[in-house]
Amino acid sequence: MRVSTFEAAAVAMIALLPGALYLFAVERETAVVRAGLADRVIRVAATAALFHLALAPLTAWAYLRVWESGRLTRPPVPWAWWWLPLPYVVVPLLAGFAVGSAFRRGRRWARIVNGQTPEPLAWDALFGHDSALWLRIRLRDTDGGTNGWILGVFARDARGQLDSRASAYPQPHDLYLCDTAAALPDGSFRRGADGRPVLRNIGLLISREEITYIEVMWG
Repeated sequence: MRVSTFEAAAVAMIALLPGALYLFAVERETAVVRAGLADRVIRVAATAALFHLALAPLTAWAYLRVWESGRLTRPPVPWAWWWLPLPYVVVPLLAGFAVGSAFRRGRRWARIVNGQTPEPLAWDALFGHDSALWLRIRLRDTDGGTNGWILGVFARDARGQLDSRASAYPQPHDLYLCDTAAALPDGSFRRGADGRPVLRNIGLLISREEITYIEVMWG
């Protein structure tokens, strides 16, 4: 039996679909896109192979009971069989969302599954997790901020009250700080009577191109 180029391409796409869906879900949760087409193709193929291995009993049953029996060509096709492709779509998506969410929260098992250093750049490694950070930013333009200093809060929480954001590779780097702190002329924090930094209740969006360096302090 000869197989056309279109049929071969369709089979290849279907075979790789679970891996592609898993990678999509992980990247959607982590906002981290791995660099390099070759790396992505290998990850998709390897992940798809694992899902096909896990779903092999269902594949064998469907092949023998549905395809080989010829019942797909003899209507009516049972409605229950329309649900057969569902596990090949839902399982990779749910697995990807679970791993991506756990990785973003710093879970150790997710780092084992997703790799110890999946971020292509240090920017993504720093801002790609749900961390609470104080940032002392030195601007290229020393007339900006307070003598060229900006003090900000990078934090995210499940309630959405703190929702700082950072772009990820391959997009141009920019940074949104959910709040900023009052700064003294030397770049240190202005502190209140309780000794804590005085927040301005003003967010800030800033491009990486405007920044000379960032000092990071874990809150």
